[in-house]
Amino acid sequence: MSANGPSYTVSDLLVQAQHAIDSFEFELAQQFAERALSMEPNNVDALETAGAIELELGLYDEAQDIQPDTGFSKYMYLGQMSEQLEAIQYFQRGVDLMMAERQAMTPDLTTGSEYWLLSNKISTALCSMTDIYLTDCCFEPDAEQKCEQYLGQALQIEPVTPEVYQTLASVRLSQQRLEDAKLALAQGLGIWLSADPDDEFNLIPEYETRLALVKLLLETAMYDEAFTVLNGLIEENDQVPDTLYLFGWANYICAEEMNDTDSSAVEQRNEQLENAREALNACVKLWHMTGSTDKPLLQHTQELLSNITQVLGPEVESKEDAEEDMDGGDIEYEDEDEEMQ
Repeated sequence: MSANGPSYTVSDLLVQAQHAIDSFEFELAQQFAERALSMEPNNVDALETAGAIELELGLYDEAQDIQPDTGFSKYMYLGQMSEQLEAIQYFQRGVDLMMAERQAMTPDLTTGSEYWLLSNKISTALCSMTDIYLTDCCFEPDAEQKCEQYLGQALQIEPVTPEVYQTLASVRLSQQRLEDAKLALAQGLGIWLSADPDDEFNLIPEYETRLALVKLLLETAMYDEAFTVLNGLIEENDQVPDTLYLFGWANYICAEEMNDTDSSAVEQRNEQLENAREALNACVKLWHMTGSTDKPLLQHTQELLSNITQVLGPEVESKEDAEEDMDGGDIEYEDEDEEMQ
């Protein structure tokens, strides 16, 4: 220890900055980061930390000014915070930096390697750019060309992630290329469906991404696959209104497509409508409990319940069901994969 007090290294200061970030004390974290940069102005970790802190503080211009040609993370963040073509510009800047960094690395497709992780980040960014042209920028004259360009790049990056195939399916559906969309969805499912959820580096998509996947599977009439994904989502978390809505909607669609002239088909149709009603009723309850603001979802759920009542008649709640509702019991769902076979 010096006579002037304790001597801190850049590493020490960055540790303190991270502690402050974890405690949401971003102004304090900024002081530590600035001190570290005063000691080593070109320290990459210090630059990255300072940029991340300034983004949290809303200092977007300042974050870009910190080594604009170094550190892709800030551009990914800015892309997420921006809209339309401005977001595209930020994402493209980040992708360019990541591609340059990846090119300088020795290829290593070992799961979890730095090369592997960076490749996944590039793919995610390219999918985000494609999604922007599918939605907010869909009326741009080169929207379709840009989608093909970004997905073409993503498909060249090993390993190809499920998200790339899912985004590709969305593009193919927008082009009314149904069979190509189905092929892309099947390819994506083949990557992660049998993955070990306990594996730190599994490629199982995020919960919200899988919800979007279910919608695509229903749109392409891939019902068995939709129920497989839905059952996994419900097992993971059965307290999400959107999941229960999609489970009910999937059952309703399948019931509607059955031939009601055959007695056995009518029985199976009614069973699926009962499953749909159970899930949709649970969806309505959760919608109110969670304070959801998705009014179109609630409206469609209520319309489906009304349609089901017209077919099956009013629902008769047993004493056991009433007691279970009062106790807040969990809802159990049958395995639709087995039922549909």
